[in-house]
Amino acid sequence: MEAIKSELELQVKRIKSKLILARKADKKFKIFGANGHKYKISKPISTDLVAAVERKYGFQLPACYKTFITQIGNGGKANGHAPGPFHGIYSLQKSINEVDGFNGPDGPQRACIIYPYISEDDWQKQTYTIENNDLNDEEYDNELARLYGGILLIGSQGCAFVTGLVLNGEHKGKIVNLSFDRALPKFTFEDNFLDWYERWLDEVISGDLLEWENGWFGYTVSGSEKQLLEKYFMSECEGYKCRCLESLLMKSRTISTETFHILENQYHLNEGDLKRICLEIMVKFNYLQTKTYLHEYFDIEPEFVIELLYLYGKGKIEEWIEILYAFVPSIKDSSIFGYFVNILKNNKINNYQIILPFTTYEDNSMRLIAFSALTSLDNKTKQTLINYFIAGLTDSNVDVIYHVLSALKGIVDNRLLKYYQEIARKISEKEEYQSLTYRLNDCLTDFNLTNETILNIDAENYKIRKWFQFWKK
Repeated sequence: MEAIKSELELQVKRIKSKLILARKADKKFKIFGANGHKYKISKPISTDLVAAVERKYGFQLPACYKTFITQIGNGGKANGHAPGPFHGIYSLQKSINEVDGFNGPDGPQRACIIYPYISEDDWQKQTYTIENNDLNDEEYDNELARLYGGILLIGSQGCAFVTGLVLNGEHKGKIVNLSFDRALPKFTFEDNFLDWYERWLDEVISGDLLEWENGWFGYTVSGSEKQLLEKYFMSECEGYKCRCLESLLMKSRTISTETFHILENQYHLNEGDLKRICLEIMVKFNYLQTKTYLHEYFDIEPEFVIELLYLYGKGKIEEWIEILYAFVPSIKDSSIFGYFVNILKNNKINNYQIILPFTTYEDNSMRLIAFSALTSLDNKTKQTLINYFIAGLTDSNVDVIYHVLSALKGIVDNRLLKYYQEIARKISEKEEYQSLTYRLNDCLTDFNLTNETILNIDAENYKIRKWFQFWKK
């Protein structure tokens, strides 16, 4: 116990010293959020005050966090946030104030159901009720408290993303990255709040957080190429091993030949996520030596290979075209179809015939991507496809119509007018169609019409008037 106390005292002393060094290292406040907190921290609060808050709200703060607010500092200057990752660390009072909007009055008292490396499938099961039911306010608040129970918000990351502190259970004291739109929670990799905070200071001082490839702080495992591989082999947790390799993927600009061969070996030895991430790192850093494995893996998971070709295959796609053309008709996932369309675009391959069938696909997203891809065709080619575009103008999805109108700008064909007229009528009657006004008027310019004047014409017999005919009645 004395040894733990002694180590904690040493860590507090280190953190205080590193706060000074961090401010010196980032004098111009270039680190994300630094311009707000400017590395200035308020005085600590008393343990008596912390105990009173715990009694009032019915939960116990983790020792690591209590040490921070009672020995290092509580919030920043002028009621701001303490220096820390993203926009900084809330004061205890600010965290308490955020409770109602996050997980309700009793949320922090509940058991924490979130755990490290929670899968997408498990998280979707947990969020199913709140995402797929028309809940009243009480039901919604109760479900939110269940999802995010046992967590205290301690900071904002910007937009919908926030930083949470686990208050109870097996992972008490750990930091978890969350979002108000209920994206998959992601735990950080340190054992507790103080270790996480000290890592942030270390990366500010070293300048690592100025490097674009390091990504958002706390979302990757720390370490160099060598250190990440060491952590990978030392761990028996598949989730952590995957995160080590993902960090290698994100943070490295190159990898050594030795590392490539290590990954090659791991690709052969593993299955599932570990095999996939090994393949992705190899193809990112050495396509030529990896393409044999890509062809091999296409038979296992073609959708993943298409994604990799989109990400890393620019200029290397010639040998894949016939293979992709043969597979594309079987694509059911809109994101994979989007990757394929972008592969064609990035490699300047214009083969619209293979995209056309997707303009009538049942899935809205598929149709949207298909019409968006056709926008880049020249007007002469679009004119030959006019019946496809006419079908798109009657689509049930407003976003699809928006992309069809974008594609039809500059096309003058009287067959379009009655469909434009119907869209104009819907714009005047239905709020959801008003977003089409600008795009519709773009198309109507060449007809000397607007979304208002088109309502008064005989669309079947309309003739475009030349500029010198406008004086005639």
